[in-house]
Amino acid sequence: MGIIDEDKLASGIEKRNLAKYPLFPESLKALSEYPEKFNTNYSDHFGFRELLTKIYFKLVYYLGIQSAIDDVTFGQDDWLFLGSIKKGYQKYDDPIGDVMNVDLYTQRELADFVSSIVAIKNWLGNKGIEYVYVIAPNKHTIYFENLPKYISKQNNKSSTDQVLEYLQKHTDVAVVDLRPPLFAEKIKNQVYFKYDTHWNQYGANAAQYEIMKKVKSLFPGKIAPFRLNKDQFEILTTNEGDLAGLSKTDNLTENMPQPIFKDGCTPVNDVPDPKFGETHTLVCNNQRLNTIVFMDSFFVSLKPYISRHFYRSTYIWERINEASLTKYVEQEKPDIVIDEVVERTFPYMLPSEFFSSYY
Repeated sequence: MGIIDEDKLASGIEKRNLAKYPLFPESLKALSEYPEKFNTNYSDHFGFRELLTKIYFKLVYYLGIQSAIDDVTFGQDDWLFLGSIKKGYQKYDDPIGDVMNVDLYTQRELADFVSSIVAIKNWLGNKGIEYVYVIAPNKHTIYFENLPKYISKQNNKSSTDQVLEYLQKHTDVAVVDLRPPLFAEKIKNQVYFKYDTHWNQYGANAAQYEIMKKVKSLFPGKIAPFRLNKDQFEILTTNEGDLAGLSKTDNLTENMPQPIFKDGCTPVNDVPDPKFGETHTLVCNNQRLNTIVFMDSFFVSLKPYISRHFYRSTYIWERINEASLTKYVEQEKPDIVIDEVVERTFPYMLPSEFFSSYY
């Protein structure tokens, strides 16, 4: 086998270690388990396995054989979407169930969840700190027409609709619904990657502008939102989409717009070279306000824009929680806390500990 095809310890296509050759059995129990272990090893190491596996996953992608890959749904026009229609799927929450409007809060769950958001706002408000709640839409919501035709809405409202309506009707929380600006921008430009979960920089540009307009309303005269024009982007290419990786379909190349910032300060890290996902602070010396941002992966592409509006912008890749909020409020003395969550966490996101502690 090694003469015609190099034996491997790990599969680069499947991103996992391959089964080791089983030791010679030295007991009756080991002997009874030996055939299965031998079969598993052979299945992992037969000749040309890596090449054939790559061909298999490419066929799965081009033929749209959905049942073969759990975590990616193959849409129309080569679009890929996170999640599966399989019953009980919740590995990445349930973005397909979200877009079908089948994952909903009960009224009690909704009231408790929103009450915990209000409790955070009140806790910050008692310290003179503003609070903005931001919802980043799933790609499925913005590009519903590119999902498979067999996916349809089962209810009129989504869990995101439930949260937003309750917040707007029963609270004074400053909330940013990014669906309308992304729908508007999508008429002019593609705003999410085809082969990745996230928005691209056209989407990020529209999202950050909406967020900063809300911040400006809380700090009149201290914030000047800006929005880049299309000619302020350089068009590169990428083949590193996370959904392409999950579906084992490498080399799916698409355009990747990159912003060109010509005016204002260039934010710098107060601690050089932070690790990816590590809490860090970006500094712009010509600004006055400080912010803390609780974020997920959708906010990564917003940082170059948002950071240009604040003297200190501290980014915390966590769901907002009492320990981190208390720590960084004391350390950074923020004027505002931005709390960003991705849509697919609804309705699985439960009330924070602030619900019982401060509401």
